[in-house]
Amino acid sequence: MTERDYAPLSPACVRGLCDKIYEKRKFAGVEIEKMVKDFSDTNNTNQIKRLIRVLGQDLISSTNPNVKNGALMGLSSVAVGLGKGCESYVGELTHPIVACLGESEARVRYSAAEALYNVLKIVRAAALPYFTLIFDALARLAADSEPQVKQGAELLDRLVKDIVTESASFDLAAFVPLVRERMYTRSASARQFAVSWICALDAAPALGLRKYLPDLLDGLFTILDDPNPEIRRMCEVQLNEFLRSIRKEHSQVDFQAMINSLITHAQSSEELLQLTAITWMREFVELSGARMLPFASGILTAVLPPLAYADDPRKKIREIAATVNLQMQRLVESESEATKTDLKEKMEEDVEGQPGKLNLVSVVDVLTQMLLHNSVHTKIAALDWILHLYDKMPAEMSRETERVFNPALGALTDSSHEVVRRAIALLAETCSCDPTAPPVTDATQTPASNLESSPYYHKFLKALLRLLSTDESLLEERGSFIIRQLCVVLPAEAVLAALAGALAAERELRFAARLVDVLSAILLTAPELHATRRRLRSFADTSTHALFQSLYRCWAHSGVALVALCLLTHNYRHCTQLIATFGDLEITVEFLTEIDKLVQLIESPIFAYLRLELLSGEQSTELRGALYGLLMILPQTTAFHALRHRLQAAPPPLPALLPPSTQHTVPVIDFEELLAHFQRVQSAHRAYRLADRRYL
Repeated sequence: MTERDYAPLSPACVRGLCDKIYEKRKFAGVEIEKMVKDFSDTNNTNQIKRLIRVLGQDLISSTNPNVKNGALMGLSSVAVGLGKGCESYVGELTHPIVACLGESEARVRYSAAEALYNVLKIVRAAALPYFTLIFDALARLAADSEPQVKQGAELLDRLVKDIVTESASFDLAAFVPLVRERMYTRSASARQFAVSWICALDAAPALGLRKYLPDLLDGLFTILDDPNPEIRRMCEVQLNEFLRSIRKEHSQVDFQAMINSLITHAQSSEELLQLTAITWMREFVELSGARMLPFASGILTAVLPPLAYADDPRKKIREIAATVNLQMQRLVESESEATKTDLKEKMEEDVEGQPGKLNLVSVVDVLTQMLLHNSVHTKIAALDWILHLYDKMPAEMSRETERVFNPALGALTDSSHEVVRRAIALLAETCSCDPTAPPVTDATQTPASNLESSPYYHKFLKALLRLLSTDESLLEERGSFIIRQLCVVLPAEAVLAALAGALAAERELRFAARLVDVLSAILLTAPELHATRRRLRSFADTSTHALFQSLYRCWAHSGVALVALCLLTHNYRHCTQLIATFGDLEITVEFLTEIDKLVQLIESPIFAYLRLELLSGEQSTELRGALYGLLMILPQTTAFHALRHRLQAAPPPLPALLPPSTQHTVPVIDFEELLAHFQRVQSAHRAYRLADRRYL
């Protein structure tokens, strides 16, 4: 290259500019600065452009680092010489400098950062059209491994932030995609750089960055999971700032645009991330109200599992999750009340996430899935939710019963009594709902509650019997509890009668006998059946007689249970006849054990009235006969001696002191036919046992 090629630079100026000694380069730069001032004063734009071209193209393209550094010094001096006039040459000055920020030589990168700082310090807002180029370069510099370069980059970064925050013309819409791109990288420096920019721009409220929070929120939560504690802390502080602003200006916040991101991150296994997301969710539900109802299924997916947390580190998460869960239940209740008072139009709009539109199908899907969760607390919450929906939205939930029924039935096998108790309450609700009924248009109407007309009532009882018959341990350990709870939520007598009717046709005879023993114990002892016991004891009307006969036909599977039923209803004469047939039965250990239990019941407060009837009258003679019959069957065990002592303690029969039995006023009951039925059932049991032994 000849000397003319460097014009308007002199050869001496070029040599000084490209010298490895900084002071010589600085001296040459001062010369260029004076030259540019002269060109500017005479408005000699051609020479200025020529000078920039020589520096920014010819010299800067050299492979010699000293020449590149000289060119960068020269470009910086041009900007200083032009002063405000260099705004017309921002592009020509910026592009070659930015290109050098990517050089492999650290000295060149540092000189480029210094040169760009000098240029931007002068042009300031005039450089904003080139912001994308500068921002990309700053992001690369943030990851530079050389401490000196990084230090220079930090100074440059602060300057650019100052320029942006003081400018009213900065294009935030173009900036947001740039910063989002860096937030999703795995590079710690890129993430830190992105968060620092968000912090800086948010500190200038006039820019309006918070308008773009829906575009940034997911990235910020992603960074909150970064392994670097400094970056996490930086991100956490900024998220707290955003949340504070949301609380102050929630009327301008697009909650729907951000809630799905919170739902996703609230399911994270990382403690800080989950806590922050679920805290935001609590605020969103509190501030936006019914606008969160369309997202109920996602919110429940996020907040029900944390209810299982028991350890101290996650206790706060559990507490907030419980709060959100309660908030959502109240929203559903509010929507229901608004519907009843003809305010539904104010809460419901089209499907696209508008206020008040609860997607019941998706909510039920989530809740039934939660019944398979490992946590008892989560399953209880899910069952409580479904019950809440039946309470507040009975007409709508009646059409979801088919999808609720089987999961609720499966919950009966749960090891937790609380889960089983709620599952039974839920199944009782399904029995009260008719999914085939037309939609309820009057908010004051309620679904049909007639159990006999419900398509699910008998379906449930049959399913319960299948469940108990296939799971022996469930029958032994939980059968009584399940049936008693069922008698709490449904009419006890109706449950007992329906089970007896279903069990009468049971083909698995061994199961039938075992379940009858369970039902008999419930009838005789459970507080839930107190009213039914009193009714059977009085034995005063035809409906009671019908109940007795229905139970008798089922109780025929267990001779001892049948004896107990006859003792309860004062049918002592028939009881004696029944016991007389026991000699034809196979007396097993199980059979004797059941008699032993019956004797214990006779000695308990439940049968105090029966013991008093030993004192006098016709009933006393018949009762003695029945009890002596039991005594003759028993081996000489503790139960034998207890019953013998009881009979010995009774005085000889005297004239009646107590009201006579009502049995003789009931000619409509064909006891002979009932006894024949018992013998047929027991004959079937004998054949069943013989057949069973042949396969052993």
